[in-house]
Amino acid sequence: MSIKVKIAWHLKYLTDGRGLVETEGRNVGQCLDNLEARFPGIKKEISVRQKELRGLYQIFIKSTNSYTLKLDSPVKKNDELTIQFIVSGG
Repeated sequence: MSIKVKIAWHLKYLTDGRGLVETEGRNVGQCLDNLEARFPGIKKEISVRQKELRGLYQIFIKSTNSYTLKLDSPVKKNDELTIQFIVSGG
C-alpha cells in the first residue's frame, strides 16, 4: 500500500529536493527500507539500527510521535509518515 512520507528539510538533499515522497510498506521499517532503496543513505542519516530509530530524528505516524513505537509499528492505507529533526536544548 502507498504511504506518503514528509521529509525533514535537511534530508531533502537525499530526495532530490522533494519534501513529500511516497513509499510502500506495512510497517514503519518496511517503509524506511523502501525509501532507502530509492534514496540511498536516508536510513544511515536518521540512524536506523536494530529495529529502532536513534539520534536526532523522530518519525510521526499521522502526527503521532513514534518515540515509544518500534519500526515494526504498522501503517495503514492513507497514513502519513513524517520524518522530523528533533531540536532540544536548554
